[in-house]
Amino acid sequence: MNLRDLEYAAAVAKLGSFSGAADICHVSQPALSNQIRKLEKELGMDLFIRMSGETRLTAFGQRVVAIAEEMLVGAQRIKDAATEFRDPEAVPFHIGLTPTLAPYLTKYFSELFSELFPGMRVTMIEDLPQNMLQQVEDHTLDVALVAQLNHNPTLDFTSIWSEPLYLAVRNGHPLVTLTSIRPEEVPEHDFIRLPHSFGYALEDRLPTPDRQARATKRFDLTALRFETICRHICHSDDCTIVSALAAEQFRQDAWPLSFIPFEAPGNLRNLGAASRKNCPRKPLLAKIGAYIQRNPPEGVTPTFEA
Repeated sequence: MNLRDLEYAAAVAKLGSFSGAADICHVSQPALSNQIRKLEKELGMDLFIRMSGETRLTAFGQRVVAIAEEMLVGAQRIKDAATEFRDPEAVPFHIGLTPTLAPYLTKYFSELFSELFPGMRVTMIEDLPQNMLQQVEDHTLDVALVAQLNHNPTLDFTSIWSEPLYLAVRNGHPLVTLTSIRPEEVPEHDFIRLPHSFGYALEDRLPTPDRQARATKRFDLTALRFETICRHICHSDDCTIVSALAAEQFRQDAWPLSFIPFEAPGNLRNLGAASRKNCPRKPLLAKIGAYIQRNPPEGVTPTFEA
């Protein structure tokens, strides 16, 4: 028995599939199946009930996998401890950003890491919050930048900044005369809402996607990326929500957009770094937070506390 065998068993239990487990473990399915068979032979008990189109744990398998998961977490903690005692810059740093953050932070983080950790390789991943939080738990990411509203309570959350929410409309749109707007005042038939949350409490009060309300529209753009939707708004009467960070970048790039602030409450989001509890890279995160406190991106208010 070895840790790799236990990893295979835990993966099959999680996915309910030998082929899926083989994919995430980066081995062939026959190799993974053979190793689990050897493990079952060594233990003298079956771990799985194998049926056509379905794989389930036996009662014995449930107990073994529960123990295996604890052992795998312990093994990762040993690796994390080794990371902590080595040169921090010798180990690559993996950070996750949402699609509504990544386009506006790559330059900023390039400057940040160049100043703080010039010898360290940094990998930036762009994904949805729920996917990134899982990757933090799985040790694929060191940290993920997410709104506290979208945060997974099983992870630590380090507040970094707060930022307001705006309604983006084209220059000259009838709404640009407003000094602020309530969610209920957003025109339902012109509002394009992304399928995932930005992390603002007032999003629950915004118009929900309605096929009939947008039936008169020639194009259905709800499946497009955030920045593509914003480009569309530059030459249409549609509107969408944007964070202060994105709005500031659009202003700097001279996009023909106007930004109407939302009225409180719920118009601010607390953005921070999700990380594993007792993660050995917390000292790096503290330095990053201190840098942002001194040199925040345009449009946000630092909230990091050492």
